[in-house]
Amino acid sequence: MSFMTLNNDSLGELLTSQATRYARQPFLKLGEQSLTYAEVEYQALAFAAGLQRLKLKPQDRIALLLPNVPAYVITFFAAMKAGLIVVPVNVRRHPTEVLTRLSRTTPRAIVTFSDPEDFSGVDHLQLIHDLLPQLPELEHIIAIGEPEENAIPWKDLLAETAALHIIPAGASAPAAIINTLGKSGNPRGAVLTHGGLARNAAVIAEALACSPDDKFLGTVPFSNTFGLTATILACTVACAQLVCLPKYHPANALELIEKEGITVHHGVPTMFALELNLPAFDPKKCSSLRTGIMSGAPCPPELVKRVRREMGMNLLIAYGLTEASPAVTMTHLDDGPITATETVGRPHEGVEIKVVDPTGRTLPAGEEGELCVRGYNVMLGYWEDPLATSQVIDPQGWLHTGDLAIIDPNGPVRIVGRIDDVINRAGFKLYPGTVEMVMRTHPAIREAVLVGVPDLIYGELTCICIVPQPGYELGAAEVLEYARQNLADYAIPDRVLFFESLPRLGTGPVRKDYLRERVRIRGKAWKFGKNIDTDAIIPARHCNTADPHELALHCMEDADPEFVRKMQRGDLIVADFNFGCGSSREVAPLTIKAAGISGVVAKSFARIFFRNAINIGLPILECPEAVDGIQEGDEVVVEPASGTIYNLTRRETYLAEPFPEFLKRIIDKGGLLAYVEERLAEMGEGNDRF
Repeated sequence: MSFMTLNNDSLGELLTSQATRYARQPFLKLGEQSLTYAEVEYQALAFAAGLQRLKLKPQDRIALLLPNVPAYVITFFAAMKAGLIVVPVNVRRHPTEVLTRLSRTTPRAIVTFSDPEDFSGVDHLQLIHDLLPQLPELEHIIAIGEPEENAIPWKDLLAETAALHIIPAGASAPAAIINTLGKSGNPRGAVLTHGGLARNAAVIAEALACSPDDKFLGTVPFSNTFGLTATILACTVACAQLVCLPKYHPANALELIEKEGITVHHGVPTMFALELNLPAFDPKKCSSLRTGIMSGAPCPPELVKRVRREMGMNLLIAYGLTEASPAVTMTHLDDGPITATETVGRPHEGVEIKVVDPTGRTLPAGEEGELCVRGYNVMLGYWEDPLATSQVIDPQGWLHTGDLAIIDPNGPVRIVGRIDDVINRAGFKLYPGTVEMVMRTHPAIREAVLVGVPDLIYGELTCICIVPQPGYELGAAEVLEYARQNLADYAIPDRVLFFESLPRLGTGPVRKDYLRERVRIRGKAWKFGKNIDTDAIIPARHCNTADPHELALHCMEDADPEFVRKMQRGDLIVADFNFGCGSSREVAPLTIKAAGISGVVAKSFARIFFRNAINIGLPILECPEAVDGIQEGDEVVVEPASGTIYNLTRRETYLAEPFPEFLKRIIDKGGLLAYVEERLAEMGEGNDRF
């Protein structure tokens, strides 16, 4: 039977169809608990009747704040049978993120749990009760396990014996609101339909050549579209078995693969990398694996090759996004080695794609542009947000993904980066995702994020921000050598900075805007004596121009050779008493900026109030305590706006004297010239004369 015959079913009918055909086929398993398709259908019907007894009506929202357990799957299908709209929420979300998602979708009921011991001390049931005063529309809290009197036991609704009033749902009816983060970092609820999810699951199951003999491992959170469509629904379409893993750990995943004979293993690249890098990893214990999908983040070709080789599985790569239910393209089981490892495959049947330039013109095959998608799988829109919807779906129904792609002449698609992430370094375009993929293949690197920071000479310079794997010693020299061996010369990062963790939008993507600012004002400290003038540090005696290309030829040529040898772009100058820009040559402070100095900390900046350093907007902070406390070579971060100076090496914090307000405005505007131009423009508003 072709799976495509099921794609017009509502999701409630999908389970009924499969339970009718394969009543005794095992469906859900957790530990020793196992349920057949018939048993899951019976429980979903009973639970749906229980939801109706709570007076929940079609199109009401029901939130799921649950880990990957059988109750999640049963509740989801029950909601589909009752005509409700599911709002999944990831159990790792911060309380403020949970509140935001629930406030925007206003569910009348939520199903959650209480297991603080296994979930880092977080009691999710108590969390919902704490948020309840801010959620006036939330009427019913349902909890699995053994909740106290302040929640409805999940099993009580499961025991409902009243007849279910079937609510027929068409293919275009909304089934789920799944939140995704926009460019601003604010969650937006993508409204996905019964038909879009069902058909997307069917094409995934067919691409994987699934059958009732398969066993899926539930590693990816069920709360996102990868976990919902490619795991729960594709497994249901194939009448296969789903082995649940409530909390992901690579050792537990590998243990279940061997113990349960898993054949289909999905995951994001990090999951596969963690599993392969476990000291106890044994390829023989993965012998049952047949296939699976790597997706959810850029997929490094070397990692894909390792998975295929060491796990012995025909791994496929998929590209998708929440707004597209999610799968758009996918490699095939019979693809050649390059297509299988270096592309995201071809579009699914019923899905159109194109790439466009910034004006919206469709580009021919082989040219790079923004990837656009149109088809059955595209969301109805963002929940109650028509403005946000119009920003990503044009009048012709094309979903603009924000991803840069190239469609090869013979069909496969290559994702090269995000539109807003492209770094232009001296005329070379760099796509952070490509560099990050390569750097993450280093066994000692846990996370790698590439950001660009403004530079007078190169336009932008690159900094790779590294979080090392626990227990590994890693230095900048080793990182750069690995980059030299694996990247083009222009893609080798200019700077390497190490972090214990990276700033994120809750549990979502890395905050690159914040990271760029931190990188720009973070570097090594270089100390000089009293009354330091710019000519003593970075002379420009042979250069009487402000042209950055000319400056680059002469910058620092006869400065202190030890300083020149060691200084890197982004470093800071620490002046023991008075840092001046008293040179008659206007080019001196500009040369400092061209060299990449990110700031100056001095005991006094009296001489430079109206001098050239202010003219070019170079942050200069007056702080005697910092100058006394900082030793040469310390790693220092400055925050000019607040006047805060952090000595990361010595774990000390200093507070600089605040800038006079007018100086702060000049620096914020990027220099005296920019400030004057703005003031003149303000004065000219509504005035015919200056």
